[in-house]
Amino acid sequence: MKAYVKEAIENQRAGKAIQPAPKKTLTVPAELDAAMKKSAKLKQAFNALTPGKQRDYADHVGSAKQEKTRLSCLEKITPMVLAGQGLNDKYKC
Repeated sequence: MKAYVKEAIENQRAGKAIQPAPKKTLTVPAELDAAMKKSAKLKQAFNALTPGKQRDYADHVGSAKQEKTRLSCLEKITPMVLAGQGLNDKYKC
């Protein structure tokens, strides 16, 4: 334990600092992007969500392999986005 504290003091004196990992950029699937371009209300509601909820929705739509499935997912999540809910909010108490 003492060795760890001494190492931390040496690192502090040397000016070393822990750099946070760079944030991931949000990759919005084409279907979700097209829907937001058609509906300003959807785009505004999506942008009002937290970055984590935005990422959940984008990953959910983008994870489907077929376009038909992505469009189906988009239809299901649209009311939830407009209501300001997260993808998994229905499981919270």
